[in-house]
Amino acid sequence: MKQTMKKLVAGAALTLAAFGAIAADPIKIGSVLSVTGPAAFLGDPELKTLQQYVEDINKKGGVLGRQLQLVHYDDGSDANKANGFAKRLIDDDKVDLIVGGTTTGATMSMVPLVEKSGTPFISLAGAVVIVEPVKKFVFKT
Repeated sequence: MKQTMKKLVAGAALTLAAFGAIAADPIKIGSVLSVTGPAAFLGDPELKTLQQYVEDINKKGGVLGRQLQLVHYDDGSDANKANGFAKRLIDDDKVDLIVGGTTTGATMSMVPLVEKSGTPFISLAGAVVIVEPVKKFVFKT
């Protein structure tokens, strides 16, 4: 899983960099994970892995010379909170992409927001409903 997460973060950042954001600005990766609550056994290691890879990539010079910046919120395993945090990441934090959704419920609560805003979203949850039917900005590991 860690190797997949590392490739996911690096690939997503590379894709964004290739589409022309200003080179001096960091690539902002938003994250909504269940670090606490019933799904914390999944969300806590997900956050630690994301933090580790962002740190490692930045130590190596970032992606195409741009540093990564992780903006994270803990939804407490509550899909309603996940929705609110996704809205905050998109509207207030102006992230370039979102990685998260520890659970299918949290992920599905965020899908309408990312689709409407055009923000790429990579879910860590497993249900097929996340990607079927196919959505333009929603992906899963």
